[in-house]
Amino acid sequence: MSPCRILHVINNLHLGGAETMLVRLLSRLDRDRWSPRVVSLVGGGPTSDQLESLGVPVTMVGMRRGLPGPTTLFRLTRAVRQARPELIQTWLYHSDLLGGLASRLARTGAPVVWNLRRGGPVRGVDKRTTIWTARLCAGLSRRIPERIVANSEFGREEHVELGYDADRMDVISNGFDVDRFQPSEMARRAIRDELGLSPDALLVGMAARWDPFKDYATMLGAASRLILEQPRLHVVLCGPGLESSNPELASMIESIPGDGRWRDRLHLLGRRSDMPRWQASLDVAVLSSFSEGFPNAMGEAMACGVPCVATRSGGAVEILGDTGRLVDVGDVEGLAAAVGDLLSASPESRQESGRAGRERIVREFSLERMVERFEMTWNDVLAHSVSPRRQHGRMTRTVLDRAA
Repeated sequence: MSPCRILHVINNLHLGGAETMLVRLLSRLDRDRWSPRVVSLVGGGPTSDQLESLGVPVTMVGMRRGLPGPTTLFRLTRAVRQARPELIQTWLYHSDLLGGLASRLARTGAPVVWNLRRGGPVRGVDKRTTIWTARLCAGLSRRIPERIVANSEFGREEHVELGYDADRMDVISNGFDVDRFQPSEMARRAIRDELGLSPDALLVGMAARWDPFKDYATMLGAASRLILEQPRLHVVLCGPGLESSNPELASMIESIPGDGRWRDRLHLLGRRSDMPRWQASLDVAVLSSFSEGFPNAMGEAMACGVPCVATRSGGAVEILGDTGRLVDVGDVEGLAAAVGDLLSASPESRQESGRAGRERIVREFSLERMVERFEMTWNDVLAHSVSPRRQHGRMTRTVLDRAA
């Protein structure tokens, strides 16, 4: 039989965690078995170029940000009908909802698999439309999807509490390319040269977009303490919105108590396209979030052999295991103390901690394992589906088996 046509529906194609995992997943699919296409609700972005370089067709629906209207659903339904999928895999709340509805309206008969990439919605942080969409999905979770994938046990538990159907939930952790993300002395030298720092400078870094969930106030508070205590230390922050031109970030930095001398050793690097090199340059990686699904940046740092410190924020606990340091959410002093302990230890001790982290990623969270788990889930869903083409395929195989 020809490869199974699988349509992925995702909110947008910016460089976020879900988009990164989509590219990694499609880069390793067996194209003899799967023929992927992607539909983006909002539009293109850096990820669309990566997908097209993989030979994956991409369609843009052109949804306006905010609450989607009938036009968006109509365009998505038309895109689904044109793609003629045998399986629909959606990513994130809005795509889960709209992709599920479009699959019914398009009458393709294709089963739908939803994809949750975070913990549950948080009142006061998430937009009201996001909370409403998640709750609506919870109500429809027994009717639309054949399976619901969460990327952490934490995410699964929070969504079950929200009302999602527990019997349809699977956990498939994020996967990491341990060949791209690995320790590199060359990377350490290159980033220090880029910043004009001495080879023996210590680097503590956090890679995350500018977002309330990342709790940069806690990270910056810890950084201000650490820099004044560690004369060789520089703190580097990267991700969309982590630029000096961001007025909210600039105001937050200005509000940190003290004389401000520490700011000279704080580097805001914005969006980076060289994350394997950037991660491998660090002495300690930090994640200060107060909620996480399954943090990509932490897994990348661990794969690079970098010791990590994180807050006890959902999936961060699952990925670190006992290889890193965990502190309470919002604990500035605890975060600074945990990072300070690692910096004060010998380089050999930090390397040993980093090796343990990398071994955990290789053993538990490799990209190959993630792809295998998705393919197993899809095969299981298809095996229980009753679309005409698959029924014909089953009948053909039965006839051939009897003839043999």
